[in-house]
Amino acid sequence: MTSRAGAGDDATRKSDTRAAPTVGKGRLSGRVQVPLATKPARGPAPSYSLAQVAEAAIEIADRDGIEAVSMRKVAASLGTGAMSLYRYVENKESLCALMLDHIHGETKLPPPVGDWRHDLRTVAAQLRDTQLTHPWLARIAAGRPAMGPNMLVIFEHAMAVLDGVGLSIEDMLGIFSMVASWVGGFVQEELAEQEARRNMGIDEVEWNKRMADYLERLTSGGEYPYFTRVVREGADHDFQTRFERGLDRIIAGIAATLPEKPSR
Repeated sequence: MTSRAGAGDDATRKSDTRAAPTVGKGRLSGRVQVPLATKPARGPAPSYSLAQVAEAAIEIADRDGIEAVSMRKVAASLGTGAMSLYRYVENKESLCALMLDHIHGETKLPPPVGDWRHDLRTVAAQLRDTQLTHPWLARIAAGRPAMGPNMLVIFEHAMAVLDGVGLSIEDMLGIFSMVASWVGGFVQEELAEQEARRNMGIDEVEWNKRMADYLERLTSGGEYPYFTRVVREGADHDFQTRFERGLDRIIAGIAATLPEKPSR
């Protein structure tokens, strides 16, 4: 990667990873490191923006995996020394929080159409697309409820989608958290299968052929009747179909528990 030189007004700001509250039931609880832009510290003005730092780290993670990301490697990618990177982020944990929020800035949500089912589905699909684009993202997102500005934009959008259907703010939060958690778990399963194929050094066609041979052996003896039905009746769909069908059921379950509208 080429060195990233000055970045205008943003380049004069220093990252301050402050502890920001995370949301808990009935109160604000816990603390998580969230990168915030503040006035520069004393000394020379930083030469890079927070966006440039995040992009350098993301490029390394996309190419070599999240394990390859280090303060030293990000600094080298920027063409600077490792110690200078601490003017932007305090440690790797703060760097991951910065990466996480920057990535979510790539999530482009269209304006709501006014149908909460359609709009919630769109949010879920966009979250999945973002995590599939950056396979390491789901791993660092788990356990990091960071509330950076880009993540809060998505949060506000999703909450607005759920507003107006008779839910309390606690229920709105619970539904969004449930959907986001389900998407994250689904994507990790999807990525795990892709990684298994890569580790075996085969493409999807060969993977399916090998699986077909193995499944035939499993289902030919009659020991697993329900599993045999799943295989023989084609119930194990591709990931896209499974995602859509799973989301259908989640949304149907949400709809079934909505408060009844008062009769006129």
